[in-house]
Amino acid sequence: MAAPAYSKEEVSALRGIFALYDPDGTGEIGSNDLENLLQKIGLGKEAAVELIKQFDVEEPKTIDFAKFLEMVKAGQPDQPGEEPDPKVLEFLRILEQYRRKCEKEGNYLEADRAHQQLEMLRKQEEKRQQKAVRARQIAERQDVQIAHNMQYTDFNAAWDKYLEEYDRMAQIYIQQMTERHATNLLEFQRKLQSEMAERPPKWSRELLEWRRRQHMLARQKNYAEAQRIKKIADKLEEKERRGCEQLTGSVFARKDAQFRQQQQAELQALLKRIDARRKEHIKQRTLDSKRLLQRNRNVQSVLESKQAAESNATFMEIKKNLIQSTALDKSVTA
Repeated sequence: MAAPAYSKEEVSALRGIFALYDPDGTGEIGSNDLENLLQKIGLGKEAAVELIKQFDVEEPKTIDFAKFLEMVKAGQPDQPGEEPDPKVLEFLRILEQYRRKCEKEGNYLEADRAHQQLEMLRKQEEKRQQKAVRARQIAERQDVQIAHNMQYTDFNAAWDKYLEEYDRMAQIYIQQMTERHATNLLEFQRKLQSEMAERPPKWSRELLEWRRRQHMLARQKNYAEAQRIKKIADKLEEKERRGCEQLTGSVFARKDAQFRQQQQAELQALLKRIDARRKEHIKQRTLDSKRLLQRNRNVQSVLESKQAAESNATFMEIKKNLIQSTALDKSVTA
């Protein structure tokens, strides 16, 4: 069974190479030719000898094509990347020799088959190299995209941290102002109460007149009448005192409300500035995000354009090299 490491075209090419050492068509070759054949398809002398020992095909044994494929598979390195596959180039060279040999001997059907295999193998190697180039370019684009994603993640993380710090500081400012307002309000209330307590009451003319008559009667030693008048004046004074207290309470409440309104206006102004500034930050973040994404798209676009140009040039070079690989060999043989 053919080894799975090789395509149908490569197996056909190897079969043609194998046939060069099997001129009688027995399907087997001698172990004495095996070392030369292995070196012919690109193995070094030491590697060929080691492989022969590994598969135990030393003289005078023979080996069939299926066993030969197993040996070739075991002795070949991993599939190369974008570089030309040395074993394929060697296949092409040997297959071209086989084609010319058949052509020289007049075996045109076999020469045509070798020619068809040669073209198919060349196209297959061309596609393989092209696929390797595309795979590398896809990996490059993926690496760039991953880098962009990481950059965008870092960008968002930095902005999140900045806004979080901004909100934390804003809360500190609000707390500081609230505490300062509470302290200022208590100080204002104490000061206002002190001022209003020290302010003497403003009595009515009627009360003052009753007090005047009271004192005059007392000086005249008319104590009974003075006592009567005093009761009338005391009652009126109590009434006016309650009125003054009500007026004082109303004035206190009004001035207290005005002071609180001023503090509330100051707090609202701070909240407005904080909110406006935060909106500016968010606007700047959105703008920076758009710029970053556009810059990343531009980088990706430039990379894709560069890769497209590279692909065109590389694919032409691959085709040229594969054609020259057999053309050069032909010139050397000639």
